[in-house]
Amino acid sequence: MDKEKTCFFTGHRRIPESKEEIIRARLAENIENLIVTYDVCNFIAGGAIGFDTIAAEEVISLRGKYPHIKLILYLPCHEQEKLWTNAQKYRYRLMLSRADDYIYVNDGDYTDTCMMERNHRMIEDSSFCIAFCVLSASGSGSTLRSARCAGVTTRNIADEIYE
Repeated sequence: MDKEKTCFFTGHRRIPESKEEIIRARLAENIENLIVTYDVCNFIAGGAIGFDTIAAEEVISLRGKYPHIKLILYLPCHEQEKLWTNAQKYRYRLMLSRADDYIYVNDGDYTDTCMMERNHRMIEDSSFCIAFCVLSASGSGSTLRSARCAGVTTRNIADEIYE
């Protein structure tokens, strides 16, 4: 996978229902901009509930217009969905079935560090990041800071929404 043509997503698991429509619109705009302006064709999502799922769904939706784009899921471990609701599990399995590929960053079960390992791997493999981060003291905030330090071009759509 060409790092220069790859974008990853990071964001909160809890998304305000009242903001989901605007988040989807901003995501679509930003994804299309990367495709058209920078020839980005690989999009990595972490497979978590919330923003990761919304981002993956937007990439899947945009395939109708841009059939060459790929969705790759970087999953932190096996059975990450074990404690999720049935509705969340259904949406997760649907996302998995529609992804072009998925990679388990940690080949075993959940550990205290598997999410962080996944996030570092997404940063290493990407040149771009689209985030939805309101709380800087969070896993998404830490990932966004790490991406910026690594020279990844970042866009936090929360800044656009909460201006």
